Amino acid sequence: MSASLSFHGAGVFLTSFTPVRPSTFTGLLLITSICVYLYARNAIKHHHDVEFGKRMGCKPSAAKLVYHWPLALDIMKDGFRAGREKKLLAFFTEHFNQLSPTAEVKILGGIGYVTQDPQNIQALLSTQFQDFHLGPRSLAMKAMIGDGIFTQDGTAWKHSREVLRRQFMKMQYQNLKGFRKHLETLMERLHTSSGVTDLQPMFYRLTLDTTIAMILGQPVGSFKHGIGDLFSKAFDQASLVTGTRVRLGDMYFLYCPRGFIKACETIRRYTYQFATEALQREVESPVESDKTSFISELHRDNQDLQLVRDQVLNVLVAGRDTTAATLSYAFHLILRNPTVLETLRCEIVTVVGHEKDISRAHIQQMPYLHNVLQGTLRLYPPVPINTRFCRKTTALPVGGGPDGRSPLLVREGMPVAYSVYHMQRRQDLYGPDPLAFRPERWDGSELASIGWGYLPFNGGPRLCLGKDFGLMLASCGIVRIIQEFPGIKLAPGEVLEEPGTERQHLTLTLSNAQGCKVVLK
Repeated sequence: MSASLSFHGAGVFLTSFTPVRPSTFTGLLLITSICVYLYARNAIKHHHDVEFGKRMGCKPSAAKLVYHWPLALDIMKDGFRAGREKKLLAFFTEHFNQLSPTAEVKILGGIGYVTQDPQNIQALLSTQFQDFHLGPRSLAMKAMIGDGIFTQDGTAWKHSREVLRRQFMKMQYQNLKGFRKHLETLMERLHTSSGVTDLQPMFYRLTLDTTIAMILGQPVGSFKHGIGDLFSKAFDQASLVTGTRVRLGDMYFLYCPRGFIKACETIRRYTYQFATEALQREVESPVESDKTSFISELHRDNQDLQLVRDQVLNVLVAGRDTTAATLSYAFHLILRNPTVLETLRCEIVTVVGHEKDISRAHIQQMPYLHNVLQGTLRLYPPVPINTRFCRKTTALPVGGGPDGRSPLLVREGMPVAYSVYHMQRRQDLYGPDPLAFRPERWDGSELASIGWGYLPFNGGPRLCLGKDFGLMLASCGIVRIIQEFPGIKLAPGEVLEEPGTERQHLTLTLSNAQGCKVVLK
């Protein structure tokens, strides 16, 4: 080939680039450089993570969620169907029963872990608390409950918790007299009921009233009955959607059905109105500094009324839902077990008799009542499943290797879901009858060392501040109803189902989708 032909060919080759403008070429070069940089950075990070895992003795998880469609779309489809049928926890149980207590999960291309192992849950919530955070779970909840203690991490969360802790310390419920007015209002409502009565909505009204009056320090009438009904309806709708968004993790934004945003706006508007009216009342009728309400304390601490509203809403969520669901499930279980009802009735008669002023001393003298509540919370913890996201690469104590007993590498950004609901039903932790409601199992040494295997109120730094408040209110509620209606029984036609097979509402908290239908006698 001649030199002239070679030069001509080279010229054609070079002229082929002439349509590419310098700015375009620079842009392509920049994009390529960024891609190469990101790839190299991720490769280096992956190498460092692998080396960290080797030093910690980590082994890969042998237990993996089995799926048949790409991206585990079959699991997603079946999960959404189970959610519509109010059987989502039963759906999870079906899959968890085929896996080890800690397993790898790959869905929509993402990878994470799910655990029901007490050691790993203790690490997530306590011993390795700083290694994990709320991540996208917080963002998924903010549309509904804003920026409050349940959506905050770090310094903001610590500050909110301290403010709320001071309020619980200041509250005058230690002798339980503060509950009496609201319990007697409940008794009046129940006495006006005839035929079949659904206790569940009555319990939600009770817990909303006690939260408003005793935690927020406002008159119950300030949350007007009509507004309360609208708030509750919007709240139920929004929390159902929010629960699904939380379970979607990073992909939460994909689920925003019609009516969700409007329901969230309704909740936040009514809460804002409630908070501003409370502040106005205290301006018009000043009180001593040590008697100011929680809402005033919040406003003094932060002048932003929207942040005050969000904190109030977070408190309403916790105070209203968890204790009401526990009361409903308690009667769901008690009335399906006549021996339990009779034993509990005898204890109430012996300790309290017909006394309506129930004291903390009374409650402390009723160990069987305590066992009943423990048994209820074991089978139906208020927050059955939760998630944390890895803040920095770390290792969980167990879950790796063929036997699942080696440490497990968790890389930065990975989600770890933990199920208290399923952990508290494990046969190896609770014996051969883990689904049985048997309050006696809490007597003696059978569960003396259960430790982190029983966790209805969370644990570690995020331990529920309202634990004692909720348990005392639930205890008094059970006592007063059985005192007032000693012949209470299940409504005709109610099915005696094995715990976990009934239809359940799984929102931000767990509740019975079938209510608690009884005949009061």
